[in-house]
Amino acid sequence: MEDSGPPRRRDSYLDRSEVNICVKYILFFTNLILFLAAAGALGLGIWIQVLKGKVVLHIVDFLFDPSIMIMCLGGSVTFLVAFFGCCGSLRENIVLLTIYHTLVSVLLFAEVALVVFVFVFYFSPETLDKLNIVPEDTLRDAIVKYRDDPDMQNLIDGIQELMDCCGVSNTESGYRDWNNNIYFNCSDLNPSHERCSVPFSCCIINPGDKINFLCGNGALERPLAEVEAVIHPEGCLYKLGVWIQRNSLIIGGSTLGIFIPQVIAICFAKQLKDQIKAQTAKWQFDRT
Repeated sequence: MEDSGPPRRRDSYLDRSEVNICVKYILFFTNLILFLAAAGALGLGIWIQVLKGKVVLHIVDFLFDPSIMIMCLGGSVTFLVAFFGCCGSLRENIVLLTIYHTLVSVLLFAEVALVVFVFVFYFSPETLDKLNIVPEDTLRDAIVKYRDDPDMQNLIDGIQELMDCCGVSNTESGYRDWNNNIYFNCSDLNPSHERCSVPFSCCIINPGDKINFLCGNGALERPLAEVEAVIHPEGCLYKLGVWIQRNSLIIGGSTLGIFIPQVIAICFAKQLKDQIKAQTAKWQFDRT
């Protein structure tokens, strides 16, 4: 009689786990690093806000305060998303992975929407006009509050110096936005010694020039042709548009570099969820 060999276990394939270890731990360690970095950013942002004792009352306070940006975007959002990704992958928890998958998808959609908005703003501004969306109106509030918050002032000065711009408008005469500030406006009733001036950060400083902090004096009461030799008259939104058009390929590549890792994270989370479901089904089959 032919020997059939040792008895085989029923459905021995059940011994093999359906969960891919590489997918699981790549997702875990990536989110662990993000979680720790976000926790540090969140703690730093909260500490700065406690020291400042500042209350956020307007969207401009959010957009032009570095500590709030770090706390809300770099800290809270990343902290929350990374927490679900880290715990969900480590514990092989379908609910947590579903939340992670959903949050990353929402963030990716929001980023795509932001890119589309910027594209429409610069290449099809009439569309925003029809929708009555004027980003410049919101950003001009930062001009109004320029002297109210030292952090906001430093950030605005840094942007103007970095981009060689003045004011926020999407025009070549953005420097006139500073007429909205009570310290700089040209009203006859303005007693400020900075009347009709623009901040020093608007000035053109060539290598070797002596620093003159009053270089923007009287700029608001002079025509564009006269101030071009002294300050950068273009608004920062205008300069940003020029930079985007000149560096469109670099921006496109950088955008893909941001989007692709998120798409990979979404795919990994979806794959891990499917593997966990398959493993659970095998356990249920084995018990029967």
